[in-house]
Amino acid sequence: MKSDMAIRCSRRLALGLLAAIAGFRRTVVRAEARMQVPEIVVSASTGEIKAIDFDREAFGIVGVYDVDWLTQPGFERLLDNLAASPGAFHGVRFFGAFTAGQAERLAPESGGVVWPRADAPIDFSITLDALAALTTRGLIPFIALGFFPPAVSASSVQPPETWDAWKLLVRSFLAALVADERFGPAAISDWWFEVWNEPNEGRFWLGTPDDYLALYRATSEAVAEAGVSIRLGGPAIAYKPQVEPESGAPWIDRFLQFIVADSSLQCDFISLHRKGTVGDDPPDPRRLYEAATATADQALAIDPERFQGMTIINNEADEKVGFEVPYAPRMDERNAAWLAASMIIQTTLNQEYSASGCRFFSAADNANLQLVQAPFDGRRSIMTEAAAGTERDLLKIPAFGFYELLRLQGDAQLPVTSGAGDFFPATDIYHVSTSGDGGIASLIAYYPDPSIAKPEARTLTFVVSDIPWPQVNIARFQIDHARSNAYVAAGGSSDNPYPSPDPALIPAIRLAQEIALARPIARNITLPDGRFSETIEIEPYTTICLWITPALETTPEAPAWIDPAVEDGDVILRWSPNRETYFFSYELFLMRDDAPLEQLSPDALRAACWIDTKPPPGRRSYGVRAVSASGIASDLAISPEVMIE
Repeated sequence: MKSDMAIRCSRRLALGLLAAIAGFRRTVVRAEARMQVPEIVVSASTGEIKAIDFDREAFGIVGVYDVDWLTQPGFERLLDNLAASPGAFHGVRFFGAFTAGQAERLAPESGGVVWPRADAPIDFSITLDALAALTTRGLIPFIALGFFPPAVSASSVQPPETWDAWKLLVRSFLAALVADERFGPAAISDWWFEVWNEPNEGRFWLGTPDDYLALYRATSEAVAEAGVSIRLGGPAIAYKPQVEPESGAPWIDRFLQFIVADSSLQCDFISLHRKGTVGDDPPDPRRLYEAATATADQALAIDPERFQGMTIINNEADEKVGFEVPYAPRMDERNAAWLAASMIIQTTLNQEYSASGCRFFSAADNANLQLVQAPFDGRRSIMTEAAAGTERDLLKIPAFGFYELLRLQGDAQLPVTSGAGDFFPATDIYHVSTSGDGGIASLIAYYPDPSIAKPEARTLTFVVSDIPWPQVNIARFQIDHARSNAYVAAGGSSDNPYPSPDPALIPAIRLAQEIALARPIARNITLPDGRFSETIEIEPYTTICLWITPALETTPEAPAWIDPAVEDGDVILRWSPNRETYFFSYELFLMRDDAPLEQLSPDALRAACWIDTKPPPGRRSYGVRAVSASGIASDLAISPEVMIE
């Protein structure tokens, strides 16, 4: 064990030296950018290198504050958008399972109606219906167990004197999930159950750290008594050592020592909330890296056997504390680059800690539509209102595009055989390449070092070698100031940070909101020696995904329509999503006499939904087909007619 710790310490020192060297190198590269273009080589063949799994489900979890919102009309539309891109979104984390009955925006306000009195029956119907709203859309619940209903405590955040009622509540909840035919024991074994949320924050917890450990023990005991197999973990603390030193490593240490001291305690994951900043200083992705490495090192130093293979989740890895506070960078390409950097940090850690089997996840608390008060108002939600007060008419912000790029990733990380020092953790260029049945996906994001006042564009030559297919298709998806950016299309800028778009712009904004190509996809390309090379100039806060797929003659499955609906003068169009690994785009047409009249969709449209904005009165029908990366189109599926009054 000492040798392992020494190796990790040496690695930290080496990374620190690399970072210092990289800081010096950046000044040199800027001065000689045209003379020294770094070449980075990724091999599509792992060879003798042990492959590192890539689990995109580890990064496709979004957060919603309160369970009651999940069945509201606006959130149903948001969830439909998540479901329209299978593989992009994996799950939804939420609070209030035990205090359902009042939709709360950002803090516990009441004890709800689940268990109002000790002599009343426990009624989980609201929570169960909300869970079904997720599972019917293929989304995995991540349930923060809480808060206290009146039958357990007089305050929803004040620990009770005894834990008997809490244990009964937990056992009853698990029994209800097992008995509900919509779920059952097999399904919930894949869910996440987290003991509370931020027990070091006054708005969520009025007890002591020892009270939280007592809560955790009682919960673990209740799970064991229920005899149900689930994933259980915690402590979900707000990790902010720069303002509260005890809230970081000391809190985690107390929790880990508590777990190790009692082998009967169940702990399947360690969760924490490390943001990019908790103040007015710029967000820094390296803080996420530092918190995760500190937690992993603590766990392995305390008990390497107990914490072998432990999952460490930063499930509120947002750029900034205060999800209700307007923050313009949430709305534009900076947020997408932040999410990409956060994900790549975790994949870097998966490599660094591969010997211990530790796995690193990240999620964002970024689906809080209930906070949005106006279009692009800077509150933390990956979709915003098209106009103030229109809860069902939603637009995607660029962060949504990150998840579409996540969808392209394969199940194995590819090794960087040359030039790894030009990427994080040595620099502020973030990279991961993966491969799978669908092809090779290389994600590159530039989230500038916040200490650099005026970051400049970088140039690099990116190479993928050992590509096994004789002919390939090459697509370059990109999120930047001009592409995949509804915010800019709506008029957002430094001079207009919270734009209220002209209604006439909405159709154009819908086109701009989808993940965009930097250039048309190239098809049936022969690569000499199985080698692809491209010189890339990347601007700050840009996210790029190079997607290389084999040329195939396979025809994708034709979509099946979900009946169109007319709402508030818009036509809501939805169809069954394609799940083929070689799926590239949908082509959506306005039809006339069963023939395409006009293409309504951008190139590419990856999501199985669209809104035809305020079409003229009369009857309309639509056609949609799926297109593969090789350009092979499915049959055209024609919708039922709709009547616009």
